[in-house]
Amino acid sequence: MRRGLTRVLKPLTVFVVGGFAYGLIEVLSRGFTHISMGVLGGAAMCLIHRLNSGARSPLRFAAGAFMSAAFITVMEFITGELLNVRLGMKIWDYSTLPLNLDGQICAWFSLLWLGLSAVGTVLDDILRAAVFKEESKRLVRTSRKLIAFEAEMADDN
Repeated sequence: MRRGLTRVLKPLTVFVVGGFAYGLIEVLSRGFTHISMGVLGGAAMCLIHRLNSGARSPLRFAAGAFMSAAFITVMEFITGELLNVRLGMKIWDYSTLPLNLDGQICAWFSLLWLGLSAVGTVLDDILRAAVFKEESKRLVRTSRKLIAFEAEMADDN
């Protein structure tokens, strides 16, 4: 029973944390948010969590951030076309920014999603360690190197 419950609660927790974090970023930066942005933030965090499993190298970290940013951009376009263009909700409008597509996505925000994807990966590391009590392979590798370095320094003295 416990394992089955964990299989449900873990992705739900990741989704809620991602949705809340992104909603908070929007409220702090522009003064309001919309529930659809929380859903997109949660979905993005679930993808980041999935991409962040296993050992990590700098190349894997960068590839995960790029894939997450691409996912967010595509989902933002689909959501924008549905909610903003078809339903006229006017949640956001990038039409005044350069390199935009129908006012729903633009190059500047895609770069922002890249940075937020990297931050999301670090947030996922924290969730894995603090909430799910997982041993982060990245943290373990770093701490082993640090312990080996400290041992070498002690031997030299």
